[in-house]
Amino acid sequence: MLLTEVRTRPVRSLVIAIGLTVSALAVAGYMRDAVNEYLMDLDVFRDAGWAFLHHTPLYTEGFFSHSGFRFIYPPFAAFLFAPMALVGSTALQVLWTIGLIALVWWVLKVVYQRLDMSQPSLIAAASLGAVLWLEPFRSNFTFGQINIVLMALVVADLLGVIPKRFRGVGIALAAAIKVTPAAFGLIFLLRRDWPSAFRAMGAFAATVAFGYWLRPDSTVYFWTTEFFATDRAGDPSFFRNQALTGLIARFDFSDGTAKALWLAGALIVVAGTAWAAYRFLRADEPVVAVALVGLASLLAAPIAVTHHWVYALFLVPLLVAPAYRRWWPVLLPATVVFLIGPNHLLREASSGGWVEKLLLEVLGTSQCLAAIAVFVAAMIAARSRRPGAEAPAEARPVEAQAASGETEETVTETAQVQNADATR
Repeated sequence: MLLTEVRTRPVRSLVIAIGLTVSALAVAGYMRDAVNEYLMDLDVFRDAGWAFLHHTPLYTEGFFSHSGFRFIYPPFAAFLFAPMALVGSTALQVLWTIGLIALVWWVLKVVYQRLDMSQPSLIAAASLGAVLWLEPFRSNFTFGQINIVLMALVVADLLGVIPKRFRGVGIALAAAIKVTPAAFGLIFLLRRDWPSAFRAMGAFAATVAFGYWLRPDSTVYFWTTEFFATDRAGDPSFFRNQALTGLIARFDFSDGTAKALWLAGALIVVAGTAWAAYRFLRADEPVVAVALVGLASLLAAPIAVTHHWVYALFLVPLLVAPAYRRWWPVLLPATVVFLIGPNHLLREASSGGWVEKLLLEVLGTSQCLAAIAVFVAAMIAARSRRPGAEAPAEARPVEAQAASGETEETVTETAQVQNADATR
């Protein structure tokens, strides 16, 4: 084992050096864009913060928007965005970009820790560039979106960063900004972690009540009208929508048939995810469970444009982790698809012959198809997971893992045992 380790150490060092170089180039590119480009969605957040501070409308035609786009998040989110209105546009873009890059690195570090990888900080830095160049992350940085922040809150809550007595608050805050992260409450239910589940519901209710106290009319309007406008983020046929609704919209179904197919597909995805995530949690694989719930929540959503798909981040650590080498036939193609992000080809699918149209449709929807492939592979892998406890274990604090003093040899042996178990 030691001889093998010595022989592979130069190769490992070279790979890390290349990864760090790629990461540096990606960071430099995004910082350049932060100074020179216009981050449209971030400007909408800034406008919402300004509207909140100046008591002007958030959802009606009276909402002042530099970009011309509406604000579609709860009033509590506008309250959180208020400090943005106090910062100049370019300065805000630079600070926001720095913050997002730091959060991506931090999420990677936490995930590598939970995968029992040695030197998680270094590996996170080396794989940062690969994640930053995934199409969902390019979209987040191009538009100045908030999905990376929400993912960080979810990861902190579910992978043992937030102390147990506060667990649930991270998901509640994420859902208070954009409702979709509420789907991760499923993890608490599967763990039978009732205190965290109730804490999340209570904290979320508190944000709604606080928003009502600050802006009662806007809060009532959002939760009774705006929240139920499932098309407020765009039409399902929009080429960037890679949810099941987008896949179904590529076919010429009637509205009723399309909705029925979506509901049936969403039900299958939710039920399958609950079953598989439960088995992964009982097998002490919370990273896979969180990744699966993240992808499934987007597949089943009414609309999930590409910048929502930040949970594609998990593909990279799972590729790096030795314990999941058997997953490469699915993980590697899926990562390549999310790296290329060929959804723009759907705009060209209306011209040409039927063969060309079909090819463009398939390629343009390939991010959705890749997510479905990962979902199916996870269902198959979950069947072989042998539960290690009567109930899914709670997340171990990442600090405790970092202090456990595991050597590379121990990690390698653990990975080999896991691989052996997976083949039984």
